[in-house]
Amino acid sequence: MTEPDLPTSWSLLDGAAAGNSSARSQFAERYEQPIRRYLQHRWRGQPALRNLEDAVQDAFVECFKPSGVLQRVDADRGEFRALLYGVVRNVARRHEERVARSFHRAADEDQDVHMVAADAEGLSRMFDRAWAQAILAQAAAAHEAAARTAGPDAVRRQQVLRMRHDDGLPVRDIAQRLGIDDVASVHNEYRRGRREFAAHLKAALGAHTGATGDELDAQLGRLSDLFRS
Repeated sequence: MTEPDLPTSWSLLDGAAAGNSSARSQFAERYEQPIRRYLQHRWRGQPALRNLEDAVQDAFVECFKPSGVLQRVDADRGEFRALLYGVVRNVARRHEERVARSFHRAADEDQDVHMVAADAEGLSRMFDRAWAQAILAQAAAAHEAAARTAGPDAVRRQQVLRMRHDDGLPVRDIAQRLGIDDVASVHNEYRRGRREFAAHLKAALGAHTGATGDELDAQLGRLSDLFRS
């Protein structure tokens, strides 16, 4: 099976750092959801939530600006996730400070400002889950595109996999919905579809992290752990 056409994490980061508009667009598409979900979770029920869109854009400015995170990542390529998390956390703190100052200037004693008192470890884990969800979504899109190219049998395997995992249907019900009498053949299609998706997931994770070989397998295990916890 041909692997999906995904730029490696490092070629994408290098292109975005150099100002390549296509690379920056792909970078924003790839990492917007982890950034957005982190801020939404951190600011749930907080006054700072009104600044969500500005904060998302500020995070990308911090990445793209000269001497920003994309310029620094080459020194420690294995830690880009941690660098991006640090950028988003610092942007969040700046917006929280601005909100606090604006309330203080208003001197409105009736306005009770509750700033973030969230557990740092919990926020970090939530960011990791959002990061993992972005990788899963990328792998799913690549799997669907590859199935359309490969033909109707591959499309059906992808459909079986989606009905099993997204809809939670047992294989016998899937077979009935698809009008297939041989349930065992649907089991085989499901197993093959899982293997195909796993290959796309591995490719997507490698594109995000630059990991290969045993390290990539280890990262796949950690990604699975995030969704079991």
